[in-house]
Amino acid sequence: MKSIPPYRWKRRIVQFATLILIVLVPASGLLRIDLTSASFLILGHQVLWSNFTLVSGLALVFVTGPILTYMTIGTVWCGWACPQNLLSEWADKLTHKLLGKRASVRVEDKEFKVAETKNNLLNWIVLGTIFLAASLVIALIPFLFFYSPRYLWEMVTFSNTQKLSTFIFYLLIVFLVFADIAFIRYYLCDYACFYRIGHKMFKTHETLHVIYDAARSSDCSKCNYCETVCITNIQPIDIKPYDSCINCGECIDACDRLHQKSGTDGLLDFKLSSKSANTTWQQKMGSMLSQTNWLVATLFLAGTAMMVWGIETQPKELPVIPLAVQQKTREVARMCSVQCVQQQASCKSHSMEGCYRAAACRCECSLQHDPTNPASTEWRQCAESNLSHAEAENKRTLKLWAGKPVLGTTE
Repeated sequence: MKSIPPYRWKRRIVQFATLILIVLVPASGLLRIDLTSASFLILGHQVLWSNFTLVSGLALVFVTGPILTYMTIGTVWCGWACPQNLLSEWADKLTHKLLGKRASVRVEDKEFKVAETKNNLLNWIVLGTIFLAASLVIALIPFLFFYSPRYLWEMVTFSNTQKLSTFIFYLLIVFLVFADIAFIRYYLCDYACFYRIGHKMFKTHETLHVIYDAARSSDCSKCNYCETVCITNIQPIDIKPYDSCINCGECIDACDRLHQKSGTDGLLDFKLSSKSANTTWQQKMGSMLSQTNWLVATLFLAGTAMMVWGIETQPKELPVIPLAVQQKTREVARMCSVQCVQQQASCKSHSMEGCYRAAACRCECSLQHDPTNPASTEWRQCAESNLSHAEAENKRTLKLWAGKPVLGTTE
């Protein structure tokens, strides 16, 4: 049995673990997004987006987290954890199996490359069916962050027709996922991934990268085996700082396999810094810490602390609006929408006076139908303020027209 290359099986474990984590986090209820209440649900604990400390901390983490990886371990996320790369690799291997070893149906190619012996309708149907089945499953993952597994099950089984609108949106996501794994693949990474764009801005040879032992160049057989297995189609023995290397280690495994027959080490390896030879993990970690931007690291830690503080200080139980009050609010809003239809039509015709009067009408209407509401004072102020603005706008318009000459008149 052919042995599995060292870096590949380790990378596969990390990739699948990341994918499973992305699924389990929302499915288990650890984190979910509630758009109706503009909040996060963390282990059933509601945290509002209006929580300034949490949102600011989250923004700091999202901005500084990727920068820290750019400056230290480079594109390890891309090669070892990114689901997009995992799906692209899988799609490439399946395409090669069904359409030929050098087959390519990527969007960046000028034309499809298919082996003549495998270019038949059955292979295309099998390939498309597998991609479609995978898309139907993968498209459910983002919905888990907004809906419970039970809700999604009712949606896909049509056991609740009220979820038809969600199902239509789901079909749109299925189409996008199918297009991605069938034709786009690595093209998305190169031209649409913000992580890759940011990495190209910050990457240097002081980050984790693949090196070539030029001192042993005489041992290189020039077989191009490393280039053949490269996922991103670059030359591993001459990687530039801005090449699209994803630190997957496939080229290192390939070179090691080739030289293993002669009992020597391969000529490719990972290196963290170009300034020193890091032979142990302790030295490598020390090198990584030494090149960390401590301002960015401090902001990252501050953002993490703010997130934790925001969650902890969020009230455990938010005020619950009684159902009767919710129904009353909806009924008042419906009646006022009908009562103020004329003012709203005036506003839609790009009349500022009409917009002010429409706002005043809705506030007056709400006050009229629900005078005991706690917001009655605000409604009264709203009506008075908008009516005042409407009168001022009316006077401004009359004054403007008074200064214009009437057509058809002579001096």
